[in-house]
Amino acid sequence: MDRAFDGRCPFSQRLRRNSPQTQGEGTPPAGEAVVSLGQVQSPSGNFCPGVLTSAYDGDVAGLIFESLLRLTSDLGYEPNMADYQLEDGGLTLKFTLRDGITFSDGTPLTAEDVRDTFYLIMDPKFPGPIQSNYESLKGAKKYFETLADLNSRLPGEDEEANKKIENPITPEEWDKLAYQAFEEWKRGGAIEVLDDKAIAFHFDEIYAPALAAIGGQAIFSHKALSQVTDVAQVGTSDLCRKPVGTGPFILNDFQPDQYTVLVKNPSYFRGAPKVDKVIFKVVQETQLAGHFLAGELDGVGFGSSFISAKDQPLIEQQMPDVQTWELPDFGYQYMWVNLREPMFQDVKVRQALMYALNRQGMVDVLFDGHGAVQNTIFAQASWANPSGLQTYPYDPEKAKALLKEAGWTQEADGTWTKTIDGKKTTLQFTLTYSSGSQVIERLATLIQDDLKNVGIPVELKSLEFNSFVAAILNSPPGRKIDVQAGTLGWALSPEPDPTGLFEKDAVYNFAGWSPETVGKEIYDRSMELTRGGLRTFDQEERKRIYQELGQIYNEYLPYIFLYTQTHIVDVNPRLKNVNRDIRGPLVDAHLWEISQ
Repeated sequence: MDRAFDGRCPFSQRLRRNSPQTQGEGTPPAGEAVVSLGQVQSPSGNFCPGVLTSAYDGDVAGLIFESLLRLTSDLGYEPNMADYQLEDGGLTLKFTLRDGITFSDGTPLTAEDVRDTFYLIMDPKFPGPIQSNYESLKGAKKYFETLADLNSRLPGEDEEANKKIENPITPEEWDKLAYQAFEEWKRGGAIEVLDDKAIAFHFDEIYAPALAAIGGQAIFSHKALSQVTDVAQVGTSDLCRKPVGTGPFILNDFQPDQYTVLVKNPSYFRGAPKVDKVIFKVVQETQLAGHFLAGELDGVGFGSSFISAKDQPLIEQQMPDVQTWELPDFGYQYMWVNLREPMFQDVKVRQALMYALNRQGMVDVLFDGHGAVQNTIFAQASWANPSGLQTYPYDPEKAKALLKEAGWTQEADGTWTKTIDGKKTTLQFTLTYSSGSQVIERLATLIQDDLKNVGIPVELKSLEFNSFVAAILNSPPGRKIDVQAGTLGWALSPEPDPTGLFEKDAVYNFAGWSPETVGKEIYDRSMELTRGGLRTFDQEERKRIYQELGQIYNEYLPYIFLYTQTHIVDVNPRLKNVNRDIRGPLVDAHLWEISQ
């Protein structure tokens, strides 16, 4: 279940933050073809697919980097920078690179670049969330088990937990042992360079998402990779801050909270772009429509920044020749609750929260009905989305009944209390959300109002998005996460594999799904099904597996699922050749053309 742009990737909160619009990108020289797009949140400046944690960075990175394969309009994969074939009964995936492809610095693409891209991902200190995608590579499971053991022996911030560690090691010992294991894994030959243009990936077992995980991963330059001195901080290195890719555009200038400027790559292997520049301007969410109608933006709804449905009638009235269409969202918004908190560990409490929230009302209020209620982890546009789910219709009385069944007592003031671990506990919590977006701020107040209506007090707290992310990631595994609940969204890709979300030690398992919080039987079955979905190339069999997995998450609720949007794309009539299929308007940007 690839988040946003890359293989395992990043979650992104939809319509998140309003950043100040600043002028500074300058006036394009006369005769220069420039496409200006709006972003409602500034990228962080980490433009490495597989490392980045914001879909706004991913929108930019998608125009800079290319992968070996590319997604088709029917959500399959086709050759891009390489042809491919499966061999050895699906245990070997071989790629043969196309001739004549160069990085933007003029360096030719070789199999060495491909190999070293995946060596970066497999490095013991790699910080991105996608490493678990590659557990099926030859010898990788043993390697990851070694790293997990070393991590368990490394003391952390919790002094009491440190006392329970058997055979603790120092950070220096961790470095030595982890990199010994890494070198041993590399010698095992999981990634085999056959010649300058051919490379093979060998697996211990069938891995169904291999085409997405390997073929869909952006390829970095060996030259740029060789200059990375601290893999743990790769997101702040020149590899990500000054990216060198094989894509249609090259990063020219990035000013946080202002703009990102890309210039065309004249040596792009699919043909030089027809426009000279693409500028992503950071614009307040409420001002997107105004900037678009003023001609300051050529498109809205590109990537992760969407126009409000409430503004669409005005756009169509004032720009009658606007090019407009809607796209289903490969993603959804949710409220997660910290399952490490005892008050959230009874599934009836989580189910009560679902019934207590008027989720269809959220869609109607926030998006004028352009969306649908979400009930499980899979995108509704995905072939893996199951049928027959519990729909949790808005029913405050049902919510109260479930709380009573879970042993909570409603007090005279309307709140709910229960004795947990010998302590009288009130069912109340703080909901954290990222600041700046009026939609997300309104969502938070809708949640607060609905839960107040059933006697659950909710305090609201806003944080800047990147600070919010830093506060909730389960990294290092087992760290104490003090946030009680939060609103976020996943931006997914067509590969439905959810590996990396709910494993006990997964970086993105901030909800705390584990044997201790949901029960060993449920946790183990969810992990068994997750693994099972990887072990067959038969899509119908995978669909059967994900049907059960989706039903488990629908019943036991790692998240309080909220909604999915449909997204409106608006394009100024002067901008031609914009992709309209489900892959989105940023695909094939080299074909964009400005008509005079």
